[in-house]
Amino acid sequence: MQDLSRRGFLGRTIAAAAVPVLSLAPRSRPQAPLGRATALPGGPGERWVERARAEIPAATNYGYFQTAGIGPSPTPVLDVVSAVLHRQNRGPAAPEVASVISPIEPDLRAHLARAFGARENEVALTHSTSEGLNIVSWAFNWKEGDEVVVTNQEHPSNVIPWYTLRDRFGVRTRVVDFSAGTDLVGQIRAALNARTRLVSIPHVSRNNGRRVTADESAALADMLRKAGVYYHLDGAQGPGCVPFDFAALGCDAYSTCGHKWLLGPKGTGAFFVREAMLERTLMSWTGAHSHATMDYEGGYTLLPSAARFEFGTRAHADFAGFDAAVSWMEAIGFDRIHGRIDALVEYAIEKARSLRRFGIASPVEAGARSGVFVLRLPEDADAGALYHRLAGEKDILASPVREARDLRIAIHFFNTTDEIDEAFDAIEQFTRG
Repeated sequence: MQDLSRRGFLGRTIAAAAVPVLSLAPRSRPQAPLGRATALPGGPGERWVERARAEIPAATNYGYFQTAGIGPSPTPVLDVVSAVLHRQNRGPAAPEVASVISPIEPDLRAHLARAFGARENEVALTHSTSEGLNIVSWAFNWKEGDEVVVTNQEHPSNVIPWYTLRDRFGVRTRVVDFSAGTDLVGQIRAALNARTRLVSIPHVSRNNGRRVTADESAALADMLRKAGVYYHLDGAQGPGCVPFDFAALGCDAYSTCGHKWLLGPKGTGAFFVREAMLERTLMSWTGAHSHATMDYEGGYTLLPSAARFEFGTRAHADFAGFDAAVSWMEAIGFDRIHGRIDALVEYAIEKARSLRRFGIASPVEAGARSGVFVLRLPEDADAGALYHRLAGEKDILASPVREARDLRIAIHFFNTTDEIDEAFDAIEQFTRG
């Protein structure tokens, strides 16, 4: 009989996540020989990349440069989600099932804290980066004339909340220039005044790939703390794309998701908040599970941790998959992953420079760049139309972004130099003339 105990069940699901990239799966898309497919200029082929690609169906079905939009999950992650969902469904309300399922959330919080430089009580589980952004945007008793500082390179999720607060409370937005090479710290310093309540900016921009460096973030954290201004980073493009250490960045709060660069299930995310800022991050969304104690006469206490921002019925199978995805990435090694991403981006930069008709909208300097590589097309080109042709005719998935001539080519570790060459060849073909 199959072992249905918590120890037996979790042992099997953890094993599925902890031994990734060990089996080779058949491919539906022809691949170049191992060495040529994975080699970077001047270096040998890396077999670990080929083994990882075999676990990611999308990586071998397409030229997959859309991780900045939706990342493809490895099959071991999907296996964990399926196993947990089926186990839970054997008796969703049964105590013996609850004893297996209930540790998933605290285990994931602890895992995310260990992996990303936070304390366990500083991590809340969300369903998206947008959810974390909304926790922050409703964490203040806003007054007319209060101000928020953002950049000109935001995702709509870090724009619409401030429009809403403008319409409801008269909150104003100041915008600084986050283009490659601008003085971010100096601009934010100049934008601060007595009405500034919050600075909310990208860790990595989805529009141009610029990242807030560790030094910039530390300087911002020190400056904003002295000014009494709350500091939040939109980390949708952060973990898995660039190094992420919550404590080192120094921000008060950080919102991220599991479904992009971490390759986790859709509908998973995390909200990090400094322990010292818990009480200052006021609650607006609450419900069952936010509280430590309550009665029906008006009394309650909130959880003494970031888990107070969680409430309602939880998608345990997806959170187990999120945990498995982080384990899968850790088994490969984040340093190895980040190093390969940067080397591939450098290769793309040189490729773009060799084609004189194209520009580069993203930073090119090591330390400022990220896996979000953005190509600037010729003047008569349309990135939206090109996106459809690349997908429809070449099975290459990229993305238009905010500027009409900018095409985002999100480069993850599982991509190859051959795929970059194929993408540039197709882009050049479709924009010629």
